[in-house]
Amino acid sequence: MRTCLFLSSAIALVAVASAATTVSSYSYPNDENAVSGFFTLINRETLVDGTHHCTVLERGETQAFRTLYPVNRRGEMVQIINRVSYDEGHHHGSSLSNQENNDRDSVKELLELNTNVQKNLANIEMAFLWSECDSYITDPAEQEESDDDFSTIGQTSGQLVFKSPAQGDEVRKLVDSGPDKNRVTIVFMGDGYTLDEREKFFDDMKRLVNGKSQLRLAVLPSKESGIGVNGKWKDTSFKLYRDGTELRGIYVADPRAARQACRAVGKYSCDFPSLIGNDPYYGGLGGEFVISTSSNKSGTIVLRHELGHSLIDVGEEYDGGQVYSGVNAERWSIQNIKWKHWLTDPVPREEKNVLRAQDYAWYDLKKGPYKVKFNSDGNWKRWSLKISHSGVDTDDSFEVYLDGKRLNWTSPGGYDRDFSEWDGDEGFSAGAHEIEFRQGAKYDNEPVDPSRPIRQLCSVTMHEFMGEDQYRFDNSVISAYPTYDIRGRKTWRSNHEHCLMRNMASTQFCSICKEGLWHRLLGKASLLDEINVDCQTDYINSNSISSFDVEAKLIPLGQFRENPSNRVGNEAYTIRWFRNGAHQAEFDDKVKIHVPASGEGIWEFKTEYQTPEVRKDPRGLLKASKVFVISRNRCT
Repeated sequence: MRTCLFLSSAIALVAVASAATTVSSYSYPNDENAVSGFFTLINRETLVDGTHHCTVLERGETQAFRTLYPVNRRGEMVQIINRVSYDEGHHHGSSLSNQENNDRDSVKELLELNTNVQKNLANIEMAFLWSECDSYITDPAEQEESDDDFSTIGQTSGQLVFKSPAQGDEVRKLVDSGPDKNRVTIVFMGDGYTLDEREKFFDDMKRLVNGKSQLRLAVLPSKESGIGVNGKWKDTSFKLYRDGTELRGIYVADPRAARQACRAVGKYSCDFPSLIGNDPYYGGLGGEFVISTSSNKSGTIVLRHELGHSLIDVGEEYDGGQVYSGVNAERWSIQNIKWKHWLTDPVPREEKNVLRAQDYAWYDLKKGPYKVKFNSDGNWKRWSLKISHSGVDTDDSFEVYLDGKRLNWTSPGGYDRDFSEWDGDEGFSAGAHEIEFRQGAKYDNEPVDPSRPIRQLCSVTMHEFMGEDQYRFDNSVISAYPTYDIRGRKTWRSNHEHCLMRNMASTQFCSICKEGLWHRLLGKASLLDEINVDCQTDYINSNSISSFDVEAKLIPLGQFRENPSNRVGNEAYTIRWFRNGAHQAEFDDKVKIHVPASGEGIWEFKTEYQTPEVRKDPRGLLKASKVFVISRNRCT
C-alpha cells in the first residue's frame, strides 16, 4: 500500500568525489532505537459468573514503543492493546471470535501489555495481573515442548533457515528495507502447504502482496495440503480451519505453534505475523494473527483489510459488525468528530441514510427461495442493495427479485465469495417490500466437488438515502456517514464507499485510516536510523584529520525515495543542521554534508517529514533529531 512505502529499500546516495581518504568512522544510533521494548501477551477470560481468569501466553523483546506515557509515580511507560479478533465473514455478519476458542459460555480477550522499562518489568506485569484478573497463571503453556520445535535457527546472508534445508522450513526476505529494530516487519507464514508445495507458497505470496514493506515469508511444510472445514483441522503447521462450510472466518487451532514460529524468525523481526492458508476461497480473521488465504480472487482483498485492522488498530466501517473503534469510528459526537481536521465542510454534518434490511443468511439456495422483507416510510430518494454470494458461477445460476421484479445480474465467474450491488434513483413507496433470492438452472444436474463452495446467499444489506444534497455519494467527500452495528446502533465513518475497511472492492484506505497508519507505524519506527561520521585525511598530510563526511540515514521518504514516481504529492523532509547551537543554513535539506576540521563541536540534526496524508501530529512522530559530536578525538 502506498502509505507503507517509507519501509521500502534503503536510501541510495551518490558518493561525493573527493581527494580525501576515509581512515575511520563512528556512528550515533538513534537513541530511540537503542532502547528495547518488552511485551507480555495475556489471555483474559471472563467467566459466566463475571470473574476474570488470566493466562500469560508469551513474553518477549521488541522495538521500543515511541508513544507510551507514564502511568504511575515512578514514571513507568506502559500501554495496553486489546487484540480483538475480527471474523471476516465480511459484509457478512461478523461474529466476534477469540482465535483460540469459540466458547460461547465465556468471553476471551487477548491483551498485549507493552513497556520500555526492563528494570521493573516483572513488577509492571504483576501489577497489571493483580488489577485486572481475579486469578492468573504466569507460566505460559507456551513453554511446554511441542512437535514443532523452531527454537534452533540458522542465519545466512539475506535468508533465514529453520532447522535444516532438508526439512524444508525456510524464511525468505522478500523486502529488506533496513535494520529490523527500526522497521515494522510483517511475516507471512504458510499453512497447509506440503513440502512439494513450498515454491507454490512463495509464488502465492509474491502475487498476494505488493513488496513495499519490510516483508519476510516463512514456509513450514505441512503433512497435509489445504485447511480444515466444519470445525475439523488437518495435519498442518498451525491447523487453520473453517468452523463450517461458509466462506467467512478462518481460525487457528494451534496459536502456540504460530507464536513459536514468529519468535524463531528473530528478535525484532516479527511485528505482525500473518497466517496464509493454502485454500482457493475467501476467508480470514484479524487480531493476534492476520489470517487470509491464497485465493486468486479474494486473497489480496481480505489480506489488506485484515492488515488494516492490525496495522492501524481500527475496527470495522461496514454495517453489521460488532467492533467500531479507532481513528475511523466516531461513537459520541459529530461536533467533536475525530477527523474534524479532514472534513470537506467547515461545519460537521451527518449524511442522511437509513438501514432498511440486513440479513446474514448463509443460506443454501438448494433449499428453495429465500426472502427478506422490510418496510419503508416513503420519505427517501434513493436506495442501494448489496449482497454477497458464493458458488454462483454462471449467469443462470442465481436470480434476484425486488418487489416481484427480476433484477439484472451477471455472474462474477467462479465459485469464490463475491459481491453484487444494485442502485435505484427513486425511494421506496411507504409500506412493505420484499427481496427474493432463488437458485438458478443447472444446479441439480452438475457434479458437485465436495471441496467446492455451495451455491449460497451469504449476506444482504439494503439502504435508503436522501438526495445528493443531504447524502453525498462522492467518495472525495469527508463527512459523518452513519454506520449501523449488528444491533442497529449508530456510529459514524468518514466517507461513503472509498475505504477498503468498508468496501472490499476498494484498493485504498480513506484519508483518516492513512493518517492513522502513519501514526501507528511511526510509533514503532523512527524516521532516523543513525548519524554516521567518516574521518578524512587529505593527500598532503595523511597523518591528520582534514575533514569529516557526515551522513544522516533516514527512512527513504519524500525527495529521497528510490523511485520518484512513488512520491506522494508534495511530501518532503525538511532538514536542519546546528553547530554549537547555531543554524548551518548551507546544509539545509541535505542528508550528507562535508565538514572541515575547523567544524568540530557539538552538532544537532533535526528533521521533519511533511506529507499530505498527515494533517495532525500531536505526538511529534513525524519529527526526529539527534545531538552528536564531531571531533578528531573520536577518530581512531
